[in-house]
Amino acid sequence: MELRRHDEIIAMINHVSQHGYSSAGYARGLLAALHWVAGLTAAPPVSDVPLGRPVSASDAYQEQDRAYEAMSVLAEPSLLAVAEEQGLDYVTAVENTLAWAVGEHGLTAPWD
Repeated sequence: MELRRHDEIIAMINHVSQHGYSSAGYARGLLAALHWVAGLTAAPPVSDVPLGRPVSASDAYQEQDRAYEAMSVLAEPSLLAVAEEQGLDYVTAVENTLAWAVGEHGLTAPWD
C-alpha cells in the first residue's frame, strides 16, 4: 500500500478548492484529509494527534479506519465527538478521501 503521488493530492486539493464537492461538510472533510496527507497540516482530521513526521500510507489507512469508526454509534467517545461536532458528511469524506489517498476506491478524481 502506497500513498498517491504528492502532485495528485495537490491537484485534488486545487480541484475541490475551485469547484467544491457534494456538500460543504463533505468538502471540509475532503480538504482536511488531503491537507493532512500532503503535509500541509500536522493534525489528522479525526484523531487530531500530530504524528511529528510525514504521513505514511499506513498512517492514512489507520486514520481512514478511525473515520469509519466515527460513523458508528458504537465508536469511542472521542471519535463520536468528531462526528457530532463536524457532522457525518465530514467523517464520511475523510474516510472516502483517505481510501482514495492509499489507492483504494473512495473518490473519483476528475482525471481518473
